[in-house]
Amino acid sequence: MSWTDVRVVETLAELRAFGDDTTLVECKTAAGGVPEGIGETLCAFANMPQAGVIILGVNERQGFAITGVQNPAEMEKAITSVNRSSVSPAPQLVFSHHVVDDKKIVVVEVTPLLPSEKPATFRNKAFLRQADGDYEMNSNDIRMLELSALTESQQILSDFQSVPGTDTGVLDPQVLKGFIKSVRESRSRVAKIDDDAQLLQVTNVTDNQGDIRLGGLYALGYLPQSVEPALGATVAVRLSRGDGVGRHKNLKEIEGPLPVMLVEIMEWIRQNSDTVSRYTDSGHLVDEPEFPPTAIREVLANALVHRDLGPSVEVGKKVEVRITEKMLVVVSPGGLRGLSASQLESPGLTKAPVNKRLYEIARYLRTAEGERVIEGEGGGIQEILTATREAGLPKPRFIDNGVSFKVLFPRGSRFTEADNQWLSDLKQEAKQQFTPTEEDILINLRSGGGATLSHIVQLYTPLGERKCKRILDRLIDCGVVELEDGIYSVPGERKEITYRPDHASVDQHFLVALGKNVPAVYAAIGPGEFVTLKDVQSRTGFSPAQVRYALEPLLAEDHVVMLGGQGRKATVYSRT
Repeated sequence: MSWTDVRVVETLAELRAFGDDTTLVECKTAAGGVPEGIGETLCAFANMPQAGVIILGVNERQGFAITGVQNPAEMEKAITSVNRSSVSPAPQLVFSHHVVDDKKIVVVEVTPLLPSEKPATFRNKAFLRQADGDYEMNSNDIRMLELSALTESQQILSDFQSVPGTDTGVLDPQVLKGFIKSVRESRSRVAKIDDDAQLLQVTNVTDNQGDIRLGGLYALGYLPQSVEPALGATVAVRLSRGDGVGRHKNLKEIEGPLPVMLVEIMEWIRQNSDTVSRYTDSGHLVDEPEFPPTAIREVLANALVHRDLGPSVEVGKKVEVRITEKMLVVVSPGGLRGLSASQLESPGLTKAPVNKRLYEIARYLRTAEGERVIEGEGGGIQEILTATREAGLPKPRFIDNGVSFKVLFPRGSRFTEADNQWLSDLKQEAKQQFTPTEEDILINLRSGGGATLSHIVQLYTPLGERKCKRILDRLIDCGVVELEDGIYSVPGERKEITYRPDHASVDQHFLVALGKNVPAVYAAIGPGEFVTLKDVQSRTGFSPAQVRYALEPLLAEDHVVMLGGQGRKATVYSRT
């Protein structure tokens, strides 16, 4: 990721607004020299799946106030020395110096180690990033990192393991009946199997001895938690420190088969969150849940289906849902496999199930109301982003630290107070109400100084070009957007357009012009990621020669940088 003074200011603003979770960004004052705990932080970021950032010269305890660094060059040398001498293996660091409010700031990007090199240690102890700092890893955390280094053929198939002494008597009759019915309706070849017991075997619910497999028990069991207590979830409202005695309220254990847990958690969130008034696309003001149900349902289903069923079950880790003063948090035990957090947000369909057999079972699960548990096509993340945008909520954050995957839904407005005031004045001037998507486009055009249609289509996947064009035409008719030389902009706000890769991808037409395989290779290098040649091969299915050939023009055009030497296994690539 390329850091600029503007990017630093934006990041600090985000931290002030939603600073409850600083997994990916650590701020340190560095007033008296090398900050205390810098070794632990470098080590923790080295063990993360994605790059971490340390911002020196910022006081987190004072609301992320900028305090500055006296001598950035000396600070860089000192941090490099600590990294080389005390962290093993030492991660690669990328430094940049900035000036904000006349004060000097140093940004340190920490490149994560390759899975086979983890865990990094500091003074013989391994550390990991959590929501509010660096923690010493326990044996289960280390085991999770070791599993992530295994190839697909070496992975332990936890959902395929049989649970001795169980049979179909432990399954929920209603959920089982719906599952069998759905399978027979959807799979013509399996529908020819008249014997239910045989059908359950070929769908991996049971083994050939009639014992229930762990994935089948979790998905269909009447009370799977009686066999494995960790196959449940906990929900609670987390109170702020000033709210009196106790840290939580409405704490509840969620049990039962997977479809039942999904419905119960959805209902609990509805009961413990607010109702808000929003304008629909037709211009009507309606009352809706604070968090869009389609987005929440998708995240919950993913958390339940893609949670780790191996080491985390053994130590009792459950799916957790927490509502705080600032956000809704969903935590699933176990990190992502086969893709990065940034890849989740790519426009292409993304399917990388952690539990492949459970995932196949879940495709045919139905709730008591007959609704699907999962879509099964991999496009759900785009629906989440769309639903939160249309609800006027801030963009959700996806955080993978290797041992758990977390989704944060910040509460409140998607825009700053200044942006909201500008929109309010614009509505009065134009005598129009705008939909949330129209407001979002207006804010983006204003802050970016304008955009092409293709760029807007990329930003607003999956609306499509035709829908985006209709929205822009209406905004032009309202007099709040103008089109000149192929650039859409807000009147009086047009600037020289420069797209930052960490906010939006390079124009697809430009990438195609660089080579047939270039778009796929560029997409495989997520924003903020440092990936090896082997990572790109795995994500694209291309040969080493195809990947190298596609990387050449990206490197030549400065869209990608190479960190390391040509032909070295440890060499990584990152977007500029």
